[in-house]
Amino acid sequence: MCRTILTTLLLAVSVPGHAAFVTGTQLKQNLDEARNNSSFNAMTMGMGYVSGVFDMVEFSQVCITQKLSAREAMQIVHRYLNAHRDQLEQPASTLVVKALSEEFPCKQ
Repeated sequence: MCRTILTTLLLAVSVPGHAAFVTGTQLKQNLDEARNNSSFNAMTMGMGYVSGVFDMVEFSQVCITQKLSAREAMQIVHRYLNAHRDQLEQPASTLVVKALSEEFPCKQ
C-alpha cells in the first residue's frame, strides 16, 4: 500500500505540466507600464515579446495586408488584452496570436 502511494506521488511530481513562460497577465503588466510610464524596460520586454511571437506566427492565422510596425502590433495586443481580461491566465503567445488574427483575419 505504501509503495503504491509513493509511486503515485512520484509520478504526479515528475509529470511535467504545460506552463507558459509568460502569461497574458504578465504581458499586460509590461504593456501597461510601457504605455503609462514610458518605461524603457517594459517597452523593450513588451515589444520584444510581441515581435518574437509575430515572427513565429503562421501566415494562415494572421493575414496582414499593410506594413505593421512593432509598436503598432504591441498596441493591437494591448487593446486585445484590455478587452479580454478573462483570458489573461492563458499563455501570452496564444493571446498575441488571437489579437493579431482578430485584427487581421484571413479570408477562408
